Amino acid sequence: MGHRTHAAQLLFVFVLSTFALAARAAVYRCGARYQDTPCAGGSTIDAEDPRSAQQQLEAARAVQNDAAMAEALRKQRVQQEAVEAKQQQAAQKAYLAQEAEAAKEAKAQAALAAKAEAERQKALKPRTITTRKAPLPKASAAQGR
Repeated sequence: MGHRTHAAQLLFVFVLSTFALAARAAVYRCGARYQDTPCAGGSTIDAEDPRSAQQQLEAARAVQNDAAMAEALRKQRVQQEAVEAKQQQAAQKAYLAQEAEAAKEAKAQAALAAKAEAERQKALKPRTITTRKAPLPKASAAQGR
């Protein structure tokens, strides 16, 4: 609510109190209902405000103060909600960053494990033995010398 709304509230309160002072229409009690037109078996009720003009003005000021306090509390609540929303966003961002780091670490561990498994599988493969193309010297010739 802005300055205009506050001024409108004040105007409304003063106009309402002015009409209340000016309008001294009769009120009729018809059973459990009250109305401004007479009814059969109804009785007239004195509905005038017994408060003085000063008392009515003080009541209007109290209403004004209550409205101002309510607006201040609303603004405070909105600010607190904004702070809490920012804190929640920061916490969520930190959580997501932590989750991303954990996923990155898990991926790196999986890559290391895959590399180690590949090396283990390579070590388990049977090796092929290759022969020389040139014949070895004969043993008898080597002994005779």
